[in-house]
Amino acid sequence: MYKYLLCWRYLRTRYIALASIISVMLGVATMIVVNSVMAGFSEKMRTRLHGVLADVIVESYDLDGFRNAQEVMARIRKVAGEDVEAMAATMETFGLLKWTVNGNAITRQVQIMGVEPEERAKTGDFAEFLFDEQGKQIPPSFHVTEKVRLNNPAGELLKEEEDGPFKDALMAQIDADVPDFGTIIGFSLGHMHYKGKDLCVAPPGTKVHLYYPKAGRSPEPGSDTFTVAGYFKSGMSEYDSTHVYVPLKRLQMLRLLGDGEGQGAVNQIQLKVRKGVDIDVLASNLQSAMEDLRPMYFKVSTWEQKQGPLLAAVAVEQSILNILLFFIIAVAGFGILAIFSMIVVEKTRDIGVLKALGASTSGVRGIFLGYGLSLGLVGSGVGMIGGLLFVRYINPIEKGLSVVTGRRVFDDSIYYFSEIPTRIEPHTVAWIVGGALMISIVASVWPAQRAAKLRPVQALRFE
Repeated sequence: MYKYLLCWRYLRTRYIALASIISVMLGVATMIVVNSVMAGFSEKMRTRLHGVLADVIVESYDLDGFRNAQEVMARIRKVAGEDVEAMAATMETFGLLKWTVNGNAITRQVQIMGVEPEERAKTGDFAEFLFDEQGKQIPPSFHVTEKVRLNNPAGELLKEEEDGPFKDALMAQIDADVPDFGTIIGFSLGHMHYKGKDLCVAPPGTKVHLYYPKAGRSPEPGSDTFTVAGYFKSGMSEYDSTHVYVPLKRLQMLRLLGDGEGQGAVNQIQLKVRKGVDIDVLASNLQSAMEDLRPMYFKVSTWEQKQGPLLAAVAVEQSILNILLFFIIAVAGFGILAIFSMIVVEKTRDIGVLKALGASTSGVRGIFLGYGLSLGLVGSGVGMIGGLLFVRYINPIEKGLSVVTGRRVFDDSIYYFSEIPTRIEPHTVAWIVGGALMISIVASVWPAQRAAKLRPVQALRFE
């Protein structure tokens, strides 16, 4: 019983221990907040990456692709069976996008994606990322609506003079300025962030030029014009600033890869896999099947393998950050070690009296170990509560800090998040609190052992 009474007395009266409690508290709270925010960002990023990419992608090493897409799909069905819910053939190539804004030509390097929009929507979240100029979702289609066709100077004049003498001339101008084939461009391609706002530089109805390589032994440049029909906004700048979606058959024809019967070449097959299926095992089985079909020509990847370097970089960053932040708690551990060493020296006589009165070696050791555990419990407990509360109210806190500092702490234009994403993982909180307790106990072991080895006669003699 005396052990608990002494631990409680030291905890109430030794205010120097407050520094160790604060260090443990700050370390635990900081690690919980950082891990929750990192986990939130990671989850958002993985969700959006998975939405842009299909579960499994079967692609050719050759940019010109393969013409036997139906045969490849049949082989996939044979291997995967009911594990594959949907498939979509696509054609991907690099190119240039060019259009005019206020008389100035803008040219951007892009990734051209030839797709059948409705089929592509079945293999991922493609349809959820399609928006118009007002931020409203649009159906997965390249159809140039009448509203889009009239969204230009000639169209505005036509609205004012529907039965005027210049109607035919205006209609001819609209036909010349608005190609029949629509395209969906990345949100960052069609918008420019300026003074905290997204300014549209390629509104729906804009005529854009695409330049791309044609197929052949000596590729030649090709070009065509399209009408902006909408925007692709996934929230990942890597895609929103480069992706341009066009009709698959149109791209096949332009690249000299179409046969006029809808059996043109493609270089990717996107797969949506049934939930619960191990996509890594499925990808490995498909790779073997593709090797039998055409050796050293196909590459089968999961969405995680396609984005392996990015996901690995985020994981490494989070691990390194955790190690650095854990040093804060380690500093608290050294503080506990120093404080306990001072207490042992200061209380040498008291320890001698306790042992002379019958206190056991393990009992004296338990006093200091219990004291260390108490400091750890208080510090980690308060830190856990504080960290969880900070995570709960992190967005109001961010808004308050933005007002105080006069600048946005979290700029949603960079990440396309309306608020800071967070995710509290119970097992992460548990190992943070457990690690803090372990450090507190370990730091008190040496002073406790030193106090336990004191002999009553020697302790009283030197005092």
